[in-house]
Amino acid sequence: MEACGLICEKFAKLLSPNDISRDEMSIPPEFCFKYDDRMALAFNLILRTGYRLPVRFNPDKGTLDGLLPLYRDLGLNGGELLVFEYYGRFDMNLYVIGSNSSEIDYPHMVHDLQTCKPLKVSLANGGWRFTISVDLSAEFDDEIDLPQEFMDVCATGFPRWARVILRNGKVFIGTYDRDRRKLSCLRTMHEILGRDNLENIHILVFTYDGVCALNVTAFDKELVEIVFPGTPTSNGERGYGFEITVHHSHMLKFCHGVDISREYKDLCNVWGRRNYINVYSGESAWRLQVRKRSDWKRTTIHDGWLEFRESLGLEVGATLVFHCAKESCYHFSVTVIKQEPDDI
Repeated sequence: MEACGLICEKFAKLLSPNDISRDEMSIPPEFCFKYDDRMALAFNLILRTGYRLPVRFNPDKGTLDGLLPLYRDLGLNGGELLVFEYYGRFDMNLYVIGSNSSEIDYPHMVHDLQTCKPLKVSLANGGWRFTISVDLSAEFDDEIDLPQEFMDVCATGFPRWARVILRNGKVFIGTYDRDRRKLSCLRTMHEILGRDNLENIHILVFTYDGVCALNVTAFDKELVEIVFPGTPTSNGERGYGFEITVHHSHMLKFCHGVDISREYKDLCNVWGRRNYINVYSGESAWRLQVRKRSDWKRTTIHDGWLEFRESLGLEVGATLVFHCAKESCYHFSVTVIKQEPDDI
């Protein structure tokens, strides 16, 4: 379910018992207003098992139609939270959080129209999610109770120190009390983002990678993702980085990879053979695939580059300066230095 390109806000739907008897589902008006001119009228919802449900988008009514088979196949009864993830492509990823606040154990199946085998879903393959409802505008407890069903998935235990990664790439350390099964992180989040940015938060969804990282997604009362301001390095702290100069070959309709200089091999080796990085500029963010070429000597940016360059309006000769904080080599701020006319 990996996807590249523009990172758009997610939205969610808390199902009621009445919702699961209806074939259509309303999309939050704010999300429709932003993206209805980009969304296809027909596309697939994709689960972690590879299950692909054909649905239809009705821009006039602001609904998704064709959801009854999903409710039936997953055995949903109401009380579940559906989290939709859209990257500006034709399809959407879909994650299901059960009424117990933990991601569900997906049925090992694909849609009736598919002939492929379902994919294996596990903590090691895509992480696992849990959710909490919280009011961070008033006095609140710093500690989070981790759902028992979520902990059952973490058979090897949860780390005492977890890297908590916010939507804008900022990273801090949360502590976990194994005896009391409580995670402390909300007060640090409050300090980093400030009260004004937290007063609208209604639900937080945490995605645990199975090792030591927790990615946090915040939703408002309309269940649209809240995009926090800033970038991973907006506090002035910088750790690592790399630069790319835009060449004619990078502007082709079908660009087969943008090489990163071997000067930055230490950073590239952290990513391994294939990985994904998030890049931020202002209120925009992109997900880019980075991977080694067949000779293992060069790392290149692959999927996501075309939309990245179009969104930034890149031109030949421009220099891209990527910076990341010391705590995370997967979240970068980017600065575009345009070529001066005298240099052309």
